[in-house]
Amino acid sequence: MPPWTVVLSAEQTAGRGRLDRSWQSESGSGLWCSILVDLHGCDSLSWLPLATGLAVLDACTELGASVELKWPNDITAGGAKLGGILIESAGVPGQWIVGIGINVGAAHFPNSVSLSDLVTPVPQVAQVLTTVFGALHELVEGWRDSNWSRESISDRYAALCSSVGAQLNVSRPGEPSFSAVGVGIDPEGHLVIARPGQESEILVAADVVHATIEPCTPKNS
Repeated sequence: MPPWTVVLSAEQTAGRGRLDRSWQSESGSGLWCSILVDLHGCDSLSWLPLATGLAVLDACTELGASVELKWPNDITAGGAKLGGILIESAGVPGQWIVGIGINVGAAHFPNSVSLSDLVTPVPQVAQVLTTVFGALHELVEGWRDSNWSRESISDRYAALCSSVGAQLNVSRPGEPSFSAVGVGIDPEGHLVIARPGQESEILVAADVVHATIEPCTPKNS
């Protein structure tokens, strides 16, 4: 398939989120899509999930919604989950499948929110797709043309990320969970945290829960 191919789903019955969490969505309730992105010519590939988050945030802002980013792959509004991002290899060097899910007409999880709760009139799913696609395309092509720097983009992400400055519960495979404070985003897009009485450290991959927010779980679980 050529880059920028979009696969759109009206309903998900066996969707997957990060860490193989299940995701179900009713027909017509939101935007559930996968976009094939070619990153040849782009550096710092670890930035793709966060760059996608920035693109979705820009799209939501254009639609009139005030949202924030939760590291590494969630879009939230007032702490409630609006959408998520999942990045997977397309099986071709340099190509990635960018999965994006956004609640539009209804929210399906406790402590979640939809665009219908945030903006009036409620946008159609097709409008949300067009806006998100345009924002992602502009961001990636700017990235490819070296119109951004890792330092400036990390500063922008940190300013929009609710994980920075938040009390966090952090879980990593093979070790007990622990508490920390998010203190920044490094130039590679990793979350910088600090445990009480310790030096700051970098999280490359982890399950991060804001201590003041209950984890989202399906209503029928």
